[in-house]
Amino acid sequence: MPQRPIVATSPGNAGEAGRGIMTVTPAATRVERLRQLREAGEVIGSEKLFYKGEPQRFNVYRIDLDLLVYNRHNGRIESEMLTWQFDHDVDEHAYDEVIHKRIADYLWNTNEERNRHTLKDLKEKQQQRPGIVSLDGVIIDGNRRAMLLNRIVPRRHFEAVILPDAYYDDEREIVRLETQYQIGEDSKLDYGPLEKYLKVKRLVRQLDYPTSEVADMMATTKGEVEKWLSIMDLMDDYLEHIGCAGLYTMLKEPSGATKEGMFVDLHLDMKRLDKGTASVPWPTSTIDEIDLRTIQFDYIRFGSGLLDAGKDYRRISHDGRGERTFFAKEDIWRKFRDGHRGTVDVITNEVGELAAFVAANPHFPSMSDAAMARESEWKAKAGGPLQGNFNKADLDLQLELNANEPRKLLERAFAALDKIDYTSEGFVTDTANGPLVKEINTLVYEMKKRLERAERKA
Repeated sequence: MPQRPIVATSPGNAGEAGRGIMTVTPAATRVERLRQLREAGEVIGSEKLFYKGEPQRFNVYRIDLDLLVYNRHNGRIESEMLTWQFDHDVDEHAYDEVIHKRIADYLWNTNEERNRHTLKDLKEKQQQRPGIVSLDGVIIDGNRRAMLLNRIVPRRHFEAVILPDAYYDDEREIVRLETQYQIGEDSKLDYGPLEKYLKVKRLVRQLDYPTSEVADMMATTKGEVEKWLSIMDLMDDYLEHIGCAGLYTMLKEPSGATKEGMFVDLHLDMKRLDKGTASVPWPTSTIDEIDLRTIQFDYIRFGSGLLDAGKDYRRISHDGRGERTFFAKEDIWRKFRDGHRGTVDVITNEVGELAAFVAANPHFPSMSDAAMARESEWKAKAGGPLQGNFNKADLDLQLELNANEPRKLLERAFAALDKIDYTSEGFVTDTANGPLVKEINTLVYEMKKRLERAERKA
């Protein structure tokens, strides 16, 4: 049964072509005029597409840009659009000038330098390759080119194939075609790293495609698709953990980089534990694995700026197939877990849920803005405990791993002692320092005696 077309939800106004804004023509009008063009318009070329299970040749037409709307599922911007829709409670089928401008801005901002270069190229050479649009004007392939053409004054037409179906009349087949063009082609290198996970989730969970077919669409393997789907589930669980379900831009760092690598590593760790192939010598339970995932989520939440090196977090559960990690050493893990519970979990509860934060801070223009501010508050409070607890566990781990290499441990101990400012007032006033110095002195004296005995025997 045909679904609703993408509809305009506000009357169109004259657009400002230089900024990529245009009138959104009502869906019924778009369908009528594009059907007329398809049936009797001037043909300027043809394009061969694999559509509905077979190769077909379609005519190419010159289309008025006012008859077209951007595709909100474009692979460059899907995480931003899904977040924006959730943030503003926008229906999947709604489309107006606000949405149109929002997508145009996202498309421009994804790579402004490249867009300026392509815009100059379009002005000089015109459109070199035809796009693809549905019968109701949704751009299947060519969203960025159309956005740039909308910025050229005087405005030009968009050259494209017109499919015989409206977008939601045959969504599964159109999305298949869309996926092949957006992700399945080797030349498409500029799609965001999060978008493939969102695309797989949509194809499998919403459109009921088997993973084997999705693999064909995306020019990859069935196993890779299943891995992406599992990682997407992990990302959704993480967003639930931080109280930001549906806000997919929270999977990115403030710099714009994504947290993808940390999720990929955690997914592999959890998979090894589930299959019993992790190098963890103590009998872990389901609760232990839940604790591991929850704590890792908090380190993912803080992001790459916390630890000294970008991959230091791997020492929690990833390094050496899990063997050279906190989680592999039961005593170290339990101290690390308890330290986390006693500090970071307390801070998380103090910062509170996002809904309460929004209610207490109504000046933020959107839930996403409030979520970012709440994350900044959480990071400011949790950063110290996260780093400190990690450093303690890491020291214990290095001591255990290097137990048979005393020189390394002595060098590490010397470096640590050398950093102590024993001339400071704090060194004297902290009453715990005296007993520690005596213990260190006793230990060093015993080491010295051991070396002296060895020298006499030699």
